[in-house]
Amino acid sequence: MSTQRFMVDNNALTFLGERRRRSVTFRERCRIPEDVLREAEGAPDHASLLSLAFAVTPSVLRYVRRVMATIPLGNTELIDLYGYKGTADPVLVASALAALDQEALTLLPDRWSIVTLDKAVLATAAAFGVHTTTPTELAHLIDASV
Repeated sequence: MSTQRFMVDNNALTFLGERRRRSVTFRERCRIPEDVLREAEGAPDHASLLSLAFAVTPSVLRYVRRVMATIPLGNTELIDLYGYKGTADPVLVASALAALDQEALTLLPDRWSIVTLDKAVLATAAAFGVHTTTPTELAHLIDASV
């Protein structure tokens, strides 16, 4: 059976709060890219979130290259290294793409969405055909499953 799964951005983690992040639904269906976990180091439940890490694998790194190749020179909407903004965003999109690739090899592939409010991530995900979900939508799903 195919399941809806979620690759979660830091802004969504903040929105969801600790109670929802402790839920069975969140624990079973959500993953957090390692770079996003680094951004979330100040969260009081950070240690418990580590078990949901989505590793930066060679496949993810190949997708990071593809994502970065689409960013016009000088554009800092998705990532601004000098301003230390969005440093996990290309990895977030690349992780979702790698997860979708993994699922394509299965008989009943899970569906992956990126959960974010970040406009640049939403645009990049759309450019790569990755479905997105708002933190509010994920919150409703979690609340309905309790």
